Amino acid sequence: MTIFIERKHDHQFDHIAALSESIAEELAQEYGIRWGWNNEKLEIRHSSARGFMLAEDGKITIELRLGFAASLFSSSIEQNIVQRLDQLLT
Repeated sequence: MTIFIERKHDHQFDHIAALSESIAEELAQEYGIRWGWNNEKLEIRHSSARGFMLAEDGKITIELRLGFAASLFSSSIEQNIVQRLDQLLT
């Protein structure tokens, strides 16, 4: 199962990077993920998921590949990420 979310924005890279870190930290607290930057990609690691948030001018992309255990909660995970991302982008 893969979650793929893409949103356009009109913010500067620094703002999008901070927003990405905020979302990653919330995911870390809620789901126990680990995260770190690799150039413009914020990589996400968990025993049941791997993925990234790619911060670009004009666009942010989130892709998470979920293992079996995490896929049982995929709709909840995706809904939480979409809701928070949309709040932070407005």
